[in-house]
Amino acid sequence: MALAVLCAGCVGSKRSGGSSGSDTAAIPLTPSLWLSPSISTAVIPYKDACGQPAVFSVADPLVEAVPKKLNRVFHGVTPQFGLEQRVTAAGVIEVGLGLKHIDLVIPRHIQGAYPVSVTLGAEMVFLAEDGKTLFAKKLQSVGRGEVTVTDQSCEVKGLEPIVQEAVDAVTEGLAKQVAASVRVREYAEQQKTRIPTAASLSTQQAGIASSASVTGGVQANRIAPPAGIPTASSRLQATTLTFHAIVRDESQDHMLQQGESLTIEVEVKNEGQAEAEGVEVLIGGEGALTEHFPQSVAIGDVQPGEIKRTSVTNRVMDLKDATQGELVLSVRSLTPLASLPSAKKFIFQVKPEKGDSGAIVSDVDRLPKPLAASKQTRTVVIAIGVGRFRDERVPTVKYADRDAEVTAAYLRAIGGIPGDRVHVLVDKFALKADLAETFDEWLPKRVDAETVVYVYFAGRALVDGTSGAVSLVPYDGTIASPNRLYPVRHIQEVLARLPIQRAIMMFEVSLDPSPGADPGTTPQADWGDGAQDDRDDVMWMVGNRNLQEAHAYEQGKHGLFTYYLLRGLQGLADVDRDGTVVAGELCTYVRGEVIHAAREQFGNAQQPLCSPPPGQGAVVRIHPMAKGNNPKPPAQAKKADTPADAPSQAPKPVDMGPKP
Repeated sequence: MALAVLCAGCVGSKRSGGSSGSDTAAIPLTPSLWLSPSISTAVIPYKDACGQPAVFSVADPLVEAVPKKLNRVFHGVTPQFGLEQRVTAAGVIEVGLGLKHIDLVIPRHIQGAYPVSVTLGAEMVFLAEDGKTLFAKKLQSVGRGEVTVTDQSCEVKGLEPIVQEAVDAVTEGLAKQVAASVRVREYAEQQKTRIPTAASLSTQQAGIASSASVTGGVQANRIAPPAGIPTASSRLQATTLTFHAIVRDESQDHMLQQGESLTIEVEVKNEGQAEAEGVEVLIGGEGALTEHFPQSVAIGDVQPGEIKRTSVTNRVMDLKDATQGELVLSVRSLTPLASLPSAKKFIFQVKPEKGDSGAIVSDVDRLPKPLAASKQTRTVVIAIGVGRFRDERVPTVKYADRDAEVTAAYLRAIGGIPGDRVHVLVDKFALKADLAETFDEWLPKRVDAETVVYVYFAGRALVDGTSGAVSLVPYDGTIASPNRLYPVRHIQEVLARLPIQRAIMMFEVSLDPSPGADPGTTPQADWGDGAQDDRDDVMWMVGNRNLQEAHAYEQGKHGLFTYYLLRGLQGLADVDRDGTVVAGELCTYVRGEVIHAAREQFGNAQQPLCSPPPGQGAVVRIHPMAKGNNPKPPAQAKKADTPADAPSQAPKPVDMGPKP
């Protein structure tokens, strides 16, 4: 009887096909694996034993764990780090990181052990070759344990295994869920005739396919040897490479101009036990800047513990039509790597040549000066930009993702806001569930009676044909189904419940009537009602109050409303020239400029909304938004005395504020 029980246990633990924690066979697909920047750059903020801000990087554990788990679910996965995923018949797996939090309280800097929990929330999506979503899942995991501190250092020791526990749990959970997906397995069966069978892959070839990565269109991490030719690396154990990179422009102002030199400096260290053969630095990215550098720079063989450095300098030319340059650096090796080093991304703004008519436009992406010396550590920024949609029938909104990212950077720079209090969601990472999680979970945990909340949205919205209620269209939303939309009223209700000081809402929207509604009878969009409160601590700046498309300002590479919003935050909205741009001034400035520009450049109206309007005494209208930069005009020469008998002239209207 005992022998029978033991044998039964042996059979039950045997895996068929190597699926992650499952007895089912591996799925006969080799999909691409697209890791979001939220994973490849992931850090968790916390406070050390001295109460000072600190961060713990989870990028490397996640980048290692995700493909490792999925390689046991599928016949192999091919990680990608390029900005555009490559969809093949095998499909694409997208993985992103959402919630990340370290719950640790050290009331006094006293030596001892303290309990800690690490929470991670991740999402996985499987897309078929035609872009259809076959699998989507969000999971959350918690790692628990104890950390120690000493009275001689602020360092918190012991976080690593607890973070690793959370990483392993959430990645294992996602792997098990996709392994059990009936739709993914049915898709794999349909694609069998289009992909190689498992028997046609050698063990070594499968290993290469599963650990290759793509950065800027170039394979990274391991160079595949020619077929049939053995290499020394096939006989070596895996090793570990880390690298640091610095990209410097000649003027060191992060602004590129024609003829300026750009230098890439890279330091690679072998932290493994085996020699790393044929190490190379890959240079990829988007735009004309990548054309000035080779696709790869050789480092050579790197011994265990050895550090090697290299640099390359080139002069950049032919950037006349570019607004920014981007470089993405990564490392690959002939020797297998135990984990993929995180790719590093650098973005530079491009200065136009002197005399270029767009010179004043390009300056809009230069971050403004801080409002004050002290940091606004209680301020929260939520920036959402959705310009592309999963449902191709939903019209795109140009520059929406860029508008959200730049506006968030502006607000953070002006207020010195900590990075963990700035939440940016763009395109495929702005699902309806992401918006709900942001406002229902992320925001309430970060506010108190002194918090100022900035909410920015760029994208598309629908106006109810009866009530005028506005609903935002998330990435997975569709105009045909109200259940796939996110009501603005819910945001209003969340803000009404929270004990915040005030909120500033900035919306660049294209407005459509709800399905079946008559545009002629649809009421004006309702932005101010429905939150069951009569407080005057919420300011609405909406770029378009009528049913129409919001204009894209091609010369400025932004939405028209956002372009002038940024100009105002640069200081031009300081109409009274007292050195500070307040919310009321900003909205009045933007409203006037947008109305004027829409009429002059597009021949039709676009009328922004400012609520509450001037004259209502709302405290929120005098909330300081930015530092003023609106110098007084030069003094006019004194005119000759007018003769007493000269006819009087009617006074001319005063043009307030400078024009760009």
